[in-house]
Order: sequence, then C-alpha cells, then structure tokens
Amino acid sequence: MKLDIKALLTVALIAGVAAFFWFAPSQGLQAAPKLQMTTIDGQPLNSADFKGKPYLMVFWATDCSGCVKEIPHLTELNKEFSAEGFKIVGVAVKHDQVPLIKAMRDQKQMNYPLVHDATGEIAQQFGKVNITPTNFLVSADGKIVYQKMGEFKPDEMRGRIRDLLKG
Repeated sequence: MKLDIKALLTVALIAGVAAFFWFAPSQGLQAAPKLQMTTIDGQPLNSADFKGKPYLMVFWATDCSGCVKEIPHLTELNKEFSAEGFKIVGVAVKHDQVPLIKAMRDQKQMNYPLVHDATGEIAQQFGKVNITPTNFLVSADGKIVYQKMGEFKPDEMRGRIRDLLKG
C-alpha cells in the first residue's frame, strides 16, 4: 500500500482550517475596556470620548528606563497625529507617585494626558498588565488591534497609526 502524500496533506489542511474556525473567537478582536479615568491634573477622561478615533494606551512608570526612552517618540506621535483625532493616554502604574509623574511630564515635555492607576484597576482591565512599557493600540471601533510589551519601534507604530486613521 502506497502512502498518498497529496491526499494526506489535503486532509491535514482541511483539518487545520476547520480547527482554526472552530476555536477562533467568534467576536473577532478583543474590545478595549470602557474606562472612566481622571488625569493627574484632575480632569475627567472617558474612553467613550475616543469613539470613532484610534488611540494608544501606554502603561509606563517613571522608574522604567524603556518607558522613559519611549516618551520622545510618544510626544512626536502625538504631535503628528492628534490633529486627526488620534489620542495617546499615558497610564502610570500603581507603584508610581503623582509628584514624580508630574515632574517627569514637565521634564520630558509630555504633551498627552497622564493618568495614575493608583488602584491598579486600569491595568487589571487591560489583562493584568504588570510589565512596563506595555502599549495597546485601539482601533476607531474600540478593538485592541496591537499589543506590545517592551519598547515599540517608532516607525512601525507610526505605520500602524496611519493605517488605522485611513480606516
């Protein structure tokens, strides 16, 4: 009896495709949590206000060298895309302190809203974030389309943002 390789590969391919559709999430991409936050300056910030435009949630810490290294890129991305409705929100993690966050903002001239996640609730809602930096790029329809733990590549992020703004 001869083994028919083509038939075997065809069966494997069909089984693989069937398994993908059987186990794939029916809702597609994961929805970003709906959040009501307050900036470190006391201003309310609601993720529902971002509806219809993409945004980037950046989990960071003042004592994280990779986070500090990302700040100039985030500031640049905010300058480049904010006129098109794109938002960046910096979420300082639980162990940080508001005076340190404000000092970092002033020193690095951060031009996007900053929130202190004092209770850790925001990190919990984004899947128990515990590594900084961690970035979540959210589409205009509120779906998380990209997650990056560790430093992002600025040109790659810029391209992703452009693609989301094009629709």
